[in-house]
Amino acid sequence: MALSFQKDFGERMRALRVEAGRSQEEFAALVNIDRATYGKLERGEINPSLITLARIAVALDTSLSSLLNGITLDADEVRKIPRLARGPTPISARLRQAKPRSD
Repeated sequence: MALSFQKDFGERMRALRVEAGRSQEEFAALVNIDRATYGKLERGEINPSLITLARIAVALDTSLSSLLNGITLDADEVRKIPRLARGPTPISARLRQAKPRSD
């Protein structure tokens, strides 16, 4: 399920790519990622890494802040993202869950 800001970012990428006169295949090659992966980014199906964001900005001859211009976050939507989608459980929580060893 794509979140609203993922979809917004994908639409922004698509608009900038089209404005640059590039096909998905051409642009994916410039960014050094697979065309299918690039298509998923434009559809908001996957999250780009910071390195991929930087590559996209360079390919568009723009800054990261300009690339993200107009993308807004819905705080409630972000808070509802399941823990697994935000990375591993913090160490403090794992320590609380750990059972004491009986030697």
